[in-house]
Amino acid sequence: MKIFLRPVTEKDGANIVKWRNSDKVKNHCMTKAPITEESNLKFYRDNIATGKYKQFIVERIEEITGLASYPIATVYLKDLDYENQRCELCIFSSDDVEWNAEGQSIAIKMLLEKAFGEYGMHKVYSYVFYKFNDEVELLKAAGFSVEAALKDEARNEKGEYEDIIRLSIISDK
Repeated sequence: MKIFLRPVTEKDGANIVKWRNSDKVKNHCMTKAPITEESNLKFYRDNIATGKYKQFIVERIEEITGLASYPIATVYLKDLDYENQRCELCIFSSDDVEWNAEGQSIAIKMLLEKAFGEYGMHKVYSYVFYKFNDEVELLKAAGFSVEAALKDEARNEKGEYEDIIRLSIISDK
């Protein structure tokens, strides 16, 4: 699978709203409230345009010709703390059938290269609901290790509290 990451633009709002509001994605997020194109635009202006978040669209490259590409998901780094050189890595569990473990693994590695290489981070961390073991394993395969288990940290889709796992990876430089 061939993908690349391109910076998100305001024009990507419709796809992001569609992906984020799907039950599959929403169930993996700490915040369950649906988003609108207007709220996403505000988010973009407050966080992406200001540099607080580095958000990217994952583009799938057509493998035979290598020319055609189309968006399948979004990934981002948030809360970039340049003083302590750390940030949080987030991936949307897009409902696109091509956003599978292989593509997610590639995107995580590309995002880590950006975090450590371009943005000078020392540590990258991520939060995952304990019940999503496949996501924990995906991050472990990319070099993350479990840092902590946070008891009753966030509510699930039913409004019940669940445990969250915090994973992190530290730059080898």
